[in-house]
Amino acid sequence: MQPPYTKPSNSSPSSANPDNTNRTNLHRLQQQSVRDLAWCCFSAPMMQELPGCNAHILPLDNQSLWPWLQALDQQPKPLLDHLAQLKSTRLGIYYEALWHFYFANHPQWKLLQHNLQIDRAGITLGAFDFLCQHGDEYWHIETAVKFYLCSTRNPLEAYEWKYWIGPEGKDRLDLKLNHLRQHQLPLHQTAEAREPLATLYPTVNHWNTGLCLQGYLFSPAQHPSQPAFSHTSHAHGAWWYASQFLAQLAEKETGHWLVLERKRWLSPAQTEGVEQLLGNDQLAEKIREELISSARPLLIAAMAKQSDTKTECWIETERLFVVADDWPTNLSDPA
Repeated sequence: MQPPYTKPSNSSPSSANPDNTNRTNLHRLQQQSVRDLAWCCFSAPMMQELPGCNAHILPLDNQSLWPWLQALDQQPKPLLDHLAQLKSTRLGIYYEALWHFYFANHPQWKLLQHNLQIDRAGITLGAFDFLCQHGDEYWHIETAVKFYLCSTRNPLEAYEWKYWIGPEGKDRLDLKLNHLRQHQLPLHQTAEAREPLATLYPTVNHWNTGLCLQGYLFSPAQHPSQPAFSHTSHAHGAWWYASQFLAQLAEKETGHWLVLERKRWLSPAQTEGVEQLLGNDQLAEKIREELISSARPLLIAAMAKQSDTKTECWIETERLFVVADDWPTNLSDPA
């Protein structure tokens, strides 16, 4: 089912949430995993709303979280021990584990179930990411982190979800959103789910539905765009064809760059020490060696030195994808 597309306002997306205050607080956190958890708590959701379902879009900006996160940064062992139990290095699993820790440990929430499986005649229909209690309210919450690139420069087409695709062509925004609203989010309303929920929680008459869908949306370079119903402050960047970016890089003044490994795709990058950064020529060489040979897109952060810190600290100022010149070769034309 196609969404009822509407044209967003003319205002372009603001700087990727967290806003400037939250970004400053993020950079003051020393632990990468705590910064990533803070990013989950404060980064704007990808979608402002999700037509066709009654899900509440989460998270909501809650500044009262900062003392809890700062205390965790000073004593991160509980979070590190929690993450050490992961058997997968997939970014989506890591993202879900951060929310798992949040719901299990934040004093405002009580985690009831994680990945409770629902079956029909021995066949798995799905699993609840999280069942939680918040005060007197009960919640079914689904989580997902995604990275999509707009595959069209036509501003009218860019509003349509089907033109936003994963960097490796294995995912599409329309398919993900339709799966969420048609299958994952209504799971607690199915006959198969109502029976175990009633058995486990007989006094609960109503489950709120929540969606934590975060990530980054990347527009074609010099063609800012956004899909219908996306959050105006969603985290965003640009993408370039390799040949175009290399040409731009050759004309740029000396820059400082960091190629981001997948495990560092969440919170804005930061590092101590310039020796970890690449100059223009080094970055160009890495693009030629790794991207052009493998055709696997690279996520790159432009870095700038912080002037208000006691120790040397470089922080991300923008991020971009660089893709092969024939990208996306493994995709059929969106249906």
